[in-house]
Amino acid sequence: MSFDIDWTKIESDAGLNESIKCHLNSYLQSIDLPDYVSNLRILDFSIGKVPPNIILREISDPLDDFYQALNEDIDIDNAKPVERNPNDVQFLTEIEYKGDLLITIAADLVLHYPTKSFMTLPVKLTISNVGIHSLCLIAYLSKQIFVSFLCDVSDSMLDKNESILDTSGSLLAPKRSLERILILRTMKIETEIGEQCQGEGSVLRSVGKLEQFLLENFKEVLRKELSWPSWINLDLSNNDDSNEDFAQRDPTSEDSSI
Repeated sequence: MSFDIDWTKIESDAGLNESIKCHLNSYLQSIDLPDYVSNLRILDFSIGKVPPNIILREISDPLDDFYQALNEDIDIDNAKPVERNPNDVQFLTEIEYKGDLLITIAADLVLHYPTKSFMTLPVKLTISNVGIHSLCLIAYLSKQIFVSFLCDVSDSMLDKNESILDTSGSLLAPKRSLERILILRTMKIETEIGEQCQGEGSVLRSVGKLEQFLLENFKEVLRKELSWPSWINLDLSNNDDSNEDFAQRDPTSEDSSI
């Protein structure tokens, strides 16, 4: 069963875009950068006007793993364990996204010749043409939403590494893998190094080594935080707070199976 999403209400929500940007920036702070890159940060994030295609494959009760994760976080002295509720629900969905999501990232490129940190150049990267086609679990229980990607879905367009929206620029797509999930199947990165101000200065484009590093780290972050047995947990019980609470489950804390 497929259904439509009123994407206009989502893409026009500046607060949502800002929240996602802050969340991604927190991830970037935890990444070990190579010695030629520093101060990596996201300047702008736009979820885009093109919605994902979502097909509902199955409706069921949430997995036991989600309840166990909630109960592990409970203060035993002050709260009772989370139990199953008739309103709890879980959706198995197929998510296909080939939209116009846009991310602008800034960093400093450090040159270590003739001496260490001899020169620092500003770098700006524009990420677009993100391609995703995966099966995903979405569960609602105890006023919280759990999201976890299970596996990639065969997609002739993504598997052939074709550009989705724009044939210009550098399209970086991961090679075919024996692993069950990549999540991020394609991504285009346009890179500029240096500054142009009133016609002065020069810009270097398509810095392959930096682009490849960014692609690999984005793939790794997504797989680590979003693919089963990991998930992202959105706590809806704190809607009155100024910031939404995102929590991630550590996949190394215990073994899980589905």
